[in-house]
Amino acid sequence: MDKEVLLTNYFSNRLTQDEVKLFNELLESDADFKAQFDFEQDLKRAIKNKESHDLKTKLISFEKDIVKEMPKSSAKKTYRYLAIAASVALLIGLAWMGYVDGSAIKYDDLYAANFQEYPNTVFAITRGETVESVERDAFVAYESEKYDDAIEMFNKIPPAEQQSYIDFYLAQSNLNAGRNEAAREYFKRTIAKANDFVAESHWYLALIALKEKDKVGAELELKILTSGYDFNKEKALAILEQLD
Repeated sequence: MDKEVLLTNYFSNRLTQDEVKLFNELLESDADFKAQFDFEQDLKRAIKNKESHDLKTKLISFEKDIVKEMPKSSAKKTYRYLAIAASVALLIGLAWMGYVDGSAIKYDDLYAANFQEYPNTVFAITRGETVESVERDAFVAYESEKYDDAIEMFNKIPPAEQQSYIDFYLAQSNLNAGRNEAAREYFKRTIAKANDFVAESHWYLALIALKEKDKVGAELELKILTSGYDFNKEKALAILEQLD
C-alpha cells in the first residue's frame, strides 16, 4: 500500500484493521516512514498552536484599539469606554480560556475517567479453603490491592506452571503499583502470546500512553482495538474523538 495514503488515512481516522497493523510495523521498521510521520504530526501540532496564538493576538489587538479611541474630554464618556474596554477584556479572557480548554487534550482527565482495575476473572478463590498455592496467594494479594505482594507471588510461580494469563495480571499489578514501564512490557508479552486478554492489553497500553501524555501511542493502541476487537470499543472511539 502507498505510504502517503497510509499516512493520510491515519490522520483522517480511516485506517482499517490491516492498515493499522501495517502502520505500526512501518513505524518500527521504516526510518523514512517514521520521520515523515513525525514531521506531519509536528506540523499538525504547530498549525494548532499558531491558530491559538493568532486568536489571542487578534483579541488583544481589538482591546488595544478600543482603549486608544477613548476620549479624554468627558469623564462620563471616559467611564463608558472604560466599561466597554473592561467588558472586552473579560470577553478576551473567556474566549481565550474557552479556546484553549476546547483544543487542549486533558490527558489526566481522560485517564481518570477510563481507568478501572481489571478484576480477577481466572482464579476462583474460596474463602476458608485449606489448599494453599503460590498462585492462590498471588491472586489473594491482587484482590486485596497488595500489588507488590502480588507481583512477588506471581514471579514465584515456576515457569512450567505459569498459565497464559499470568503476564496480564503481572501487568495489572505493576500498573496499579505505578510501574508503567514494567506494566507495558507485560502487556506486550500478553499480546505476543495471542492467547487471552489481547484486546484488554491494547486498552491498558492506550491508558498508559494517556497517562504519559503520549498521543501517538494512545491513538495507535486505540485504533488497533477498535478495528479488531469489541472490548471497550465505544469508550475507545470516544477517546479517539477527543484526541483528534
